[in-house]
Amino acid sequence: MSRLPLSLIVVLVLAASGCGDSDDSTQAAQTAAAPKAEAPAPKPAKAATASQYAGPDIAGLYLGMSPDEVKAVLSAYDPAMRVQESSQFFEYSALGKRYKTERFLVLTQGQMPGGSVVLSAGYTFPPEAPRVVAITRTHRQTSEPLTQADYAKALIEKYGTPVEDVKNDRAGAQAERILKWKLPGSGNIDCVHSASIGNGVLDRFVKDGRKMAVETVTPAYAAQCNGVFEYTLRGEPVTQANGTLFDVRALAKSEFETQAWVQQQVAEKSKTGTQAPKL
Repeated sequence: MSRLPLSLIVVLVLAASGCGDSDDSTQAAQTAAAPKAEAPAPKPAKAATASQYAGPDIAGLYLGMSPDEVKAVLSAYDPAMRVQESSQFFEYSALGKRYKTERFLVLTQGQMPGGSVVLSAGYTFPPEAPRVVAITRTHRQTSEPLTQADYAKALIEKYGTPVEDVKNDRAGAQAERILKWKLPGSGNIDCVHSASIGNGVLDRFVKDGRKMAVETVTPAYAAQCNGVFEYTLRGEPVTQANGTLFDVRALAKSEFETQAWVQQQVAEKSKTGTQAPKL
């Protein structure tokens, strides 16, 4: 059974369309037109409240949230915040014919006027209902910026003492400070260097510092992955702060399940017949 190369998925942030192509193997892509459904839609999510979620949050966004919960949090963050969503679909081939799944949500993003704050939440893939597996926050301080010391103090008060706190010892705009925390419940192997929110993760895996081929990543290895929980402060004073929460294991698990789901669609559309041809 071939593996669905989810690395071919390209998500355009805040856009509901994109472009892509495929060959006669199982593939995933975006397109500009909404296709006719050829595969079942994701299962509906159950309602929940933010109080049900444990672990750290970024601006009230928690890992595991549903899209509706994310939109509610973003809307409550500030009435001026503009909230948009991005979707895509999987494209695959069977017996030389192309098929497309229904569109599914991959990203919800809220942006303050001028881009001073951008909050994004990325989701798991079908066939299960979408749940948040990645959260990012970009904060641009264009007036009266905080020093790195004051910004870091606020982060430590919220999240506790980081497991890593590294400065590059430069001054001015070149100064950078990276604070990292252990994501509760995650594994102990650093499988990725960073998050690519709204995209797959299996094509970003590394081992012993070297990029892994997608086909060599196994569910057993992915289950040991550490999550990404960090903040990068740039400039002194800080002109931009980037925060990330990323459940690597959850997204990898979702990708493996998606591969099996799409492969099932291929198998169903590749069934052989039994009736003899009229010769």
